[in-house]
Amino acid sequence: MSVLARIGRLGAQAILPALVLLGAFVATQALIASGGEGPGTRGSGPREAVYAVRAQDITLGENSATFRAFGEVMAVGAAELRIASPGEVIAVHPNLAEGAIVEAGDTLVTIDPFAYEGALRQAKAELDEARARKDEVAARIALEENGVLAAADQLDIAQRDLDRALQLARSGSITDKAIDDRRLLVSQRQQTLDQRAFTQQAEEARLAQMDAAVARLEWQVELAERALQDNVLKAPYRAIVRAENAEVGRILATNDIAVSLIRADALDVAFVLSDQRYGRLRAGGPIAGKPAEVLWRIGDQPVSLAATITRTAADIASNTGGVRLFARIALPDDAADRPIPRPGAFVEVNIEGPAHSDTARLPASALYGDAVFVIDEDSRMARRTVRLAARDGNDVILAGQLSDEDAVVITRLAEAGDGIKVARVGAAHDARHRGQIRHGALVGVARGRRAAVRHDDGGEVAHVRVA
Repeated sequence: MSVLARIGRLGAQAILPALVLLGAFVATQALIASGGEGPGTRGSGPREAVYAVRAQDITLGENSATFRAFGEVMAVGAAELRIASPGEVIAVHPNLAEGAIVEAGDTLVTIDPFAYEGALRQAKAELDEARARKDEVAARIALEENGVLAAADQLDIAQRDLDRALQLARSGSITDKAIDDRRLLVSQRQQTLDQRAFTQQAEEARLAQMDAAVARLEWQVELAERALQDNVLKAPYRAIVRAENAEVGRILATNDIAVSLIRADALDVAFVLSDQRYGRLRAGGPIAGKPAEVLWRIGDQPVSLAATITRTAADIASNTGGVRLFARIALPDDAADRPIPRPGAFVEVNIEGPAHSDTARLPASALYGDAVFVIDEDSRMARRTVRLAARDGNDVILAGQLSDEDAVVITRLAEAGDGIKVARVGAAHDARHRGQIRHGALVGVARGRRAAVRHDDGGEVAHVRVA
């Protein structure tokens, strides 16, 4: 065999496989361009595209959007327990440490009471002394009152004696000296009466002074009792210790801060709603009293707590462009055994918005402007005009031309329109569509590609575009 013949044969063996591969590629591209219809496909004309879509059967009812906001937990009350009775600390609460919880009425700090007990005894002794002097003055007043009465009687007797002497003088039966003696006695009796009366007034004035002294000393006793009480600092409510400055043996001066507390049995959360959300929430009635849910996301399981909106801030939050609200957290009975957010915690607040009757809740992908599409009896898309009542995250709440059991297309289609043929897929099959497409027939087909699907009996129905 010649060299040229051998070269020609080798060339043919190399070119032939390449031509076969080229022909297969051209045929494949032609088949794809024709929608998968080849010479063996039944029917002579082009087949209608059928879109595989997911749909949701709706039931009309009351639906409401949840307004979500973020806020900060705040303490309803905080207290700085300061020293009113200075002295040496002789005892502290065993649980007095930063972050610890103390109960209402717990004794936190005790100051040495020695000086205050002595001051109280002294004040009581001075009060008793003043009351005794008051009783003495009252007795002298009673004595002077009796003396005034006796002096008045004596004056009256002397005056009658003088009157008789003057009658006898007209008949010459008594001397002038006897009359003068009687006049002198009347004068003396009058002077005694006046002196008794003045003494009584002076004693009454002294009694008023003693009343004032007793009242002043009673106040001193009360001050001494209060000072003795103030040598013990007690928790005014169930609280968290923020800071403490008391140790046994330490001397604390007046107005020193011994303990700082944060109220633990009442917590508020402050959050901001946009003007639009605030207006929608306000349209449903008064905001105060509306329930809310507070979520504190720690670990894998968020802590959920009920709350009630209590008030609106006095000023608009200009830096955030919204309205600041406050909600009171309802602490559970077993709060001591559960994780409870502490002041400063960042939390999520969920508030149920106004209810919309005769509406349906659907994924936002179902809404096309002011319309949705339902699947009719012929498995075609039919337009329904709707009104957007509210948005709730990735869902929309719609009202309009919708009825119970409507199957609304929730798959987003670029070519959505009236009359488009669809095949319902997914877990939401209902009896009306059961058997139209075999579940799993489109598994592995990329989005936007066309694929042939078959009835459950194996018969090919159409070429379906996977949306």
